[in-house]
Amino acid sequence: MTKTRFSVPPLGVDVFDGPLEGLILGEAEFTSDEEALGFVPPPECVAEVTDDARFTGRKLVETSRHELVAWLAEYGIRLKASR
Repeated sequence: MTKTRFSVPPLGVDVFDGPLEGLILGEAEFTSDEEALGFVPPPECVAEVTDDARFTGRKLVETSRHELVAWLAEYGIRLKASR
């Protein structure tokens, strides 16, 4: 798994390559609960995966393309099975 991180304030955006090609994750960090509650994701964000442990770095390292395609399908996102 490889990824490229871009800074798109207030987000860090990870664009994945290899078996996870097509996966793009945005991560926002906040200094307070109020700031977090006031955050409105940009319209390009299509699924909230904050509480989904499958989308953590440690788990993604072990993830096959087949697994990723299945996980994204649960969010209504279609990704080609082969890259």
